[in-house]
Amino acid sequence: MENQPVEILQLAFKSRRLLMFANRTDKPVNMGNMAVVSVDRGEDMGRVVAKMPFCESNMERIEGNFLRIPTEIDMKNFRSNRDFEKEVLEHCETRVKARNLDMRLTDCESQLDRNRIRIFFTADQRTDFRGLVRDMASAFRARIEMRQIGVRDDAKYKDGVGICGRQLCCAGFLNEFKSVTLKSVRDQHLSPNPSKVSGACSRLMCCLEYETEFYHKASKTYPRVGLILKVNGLQACVTGIDIFRETVNLLCEENSSEEILPIEDFHRRRTMTTLPELPCTERKHNSDSDFRSKPRPKARPKQGQRTESEPVKNAEVSSGRAEENMEKTEKKNRNRGRGRFRRKNNRKEERKS
Repeated sequence: MENQPVEILQLAFKSRRLLMFANRTDKPVNMGNMAVVSVDRGEDMGRVVAKMPFCESNMERIEGNFLRIPTEIDMKNFRSNRDFEKEVLEHCETRVKARNLDMRLTDCESQLDRNRIRIFFTADQRTDFRGLVRDMASAFRARIEMRQIGVRDDAKYKDGVGICGRQLCCAGFLNEFKSVTLKSVRDQHLSPNPSKVSGACSRLMCCLEYETEFYHKASKTYPRVGLILKVNGLQACVTGIDIFRETVNLLCEENSSEEILPIEDFHRRRTMTTLPELPCTERKHNSDSDFRSKPRPKARPKQGQRTESEPVKNAEVSSGRAEENMEKTEKKNRNRGRGRFRRKNNRKEERKS
């Protein structure tokens, strides 16, 4: 019976793949160190980025087992594989041109023992690369995997610097891509110019999604620009808002004066009334009398029911309409089935004759 793993290691490989492996040995593995693991076709080496305790739910996600901490020979082979991958890409590029395939190569990754080679590429449509795989397999005597990726993954593999001057988010820390739409651009009141909202992959920048929730909350708190409302009883127009300084710009229409209010003060003044306050005794007396003398809402009459306030003329009109409806229904009942009975009688007479 196979021993249960002591802990589960998450390794990151050159192509930024994240896979889980079981450590069934007593050897401690530190975060950030390189580790040699067993895979489907031999051995591979990656960097430990996470450690977690053993759990039955993670057993299905385990790809292999931890074998050893890399030796000098393993590190030498790992460094030599970088030159080998460049050679694979150059040979693959020549074969792509020879076969006239519409594809652009992105990166190459080989296992530690070179039994498996993965080649990543981008293409505008589906490409038949079976002939290319046969050429590469015969040249390097290894299992060749061709993986088509999108333009966002292509930027992630190649890495680069964004317009903010920092490393691309996808290459730095993003593990999963979220869909970014033009709605995020409109919510943040940004210019829809593609050169300003697009990243290195020519798609909408991933950072547009970071503050979308903040702008959704701000849209519920701040008024719309151009809205006309009353503040302290005076009619004013909202000329601008600043969600970072938490202020609202108002233009009073009576004296054409501009005022900048904090958002809390704006809501406080907007809800204030201009009516003078009553003394405490009168206010209490009026509130009690209003509560007692407040009439109850009248029940809504049902359809066809006459209320007391309706004139008698309306009742006569409704009774006349009811009589007309009764005459129509009686006439329909008398005429119902006449054509059917006539047809039956005609058939009987035809049979007798």
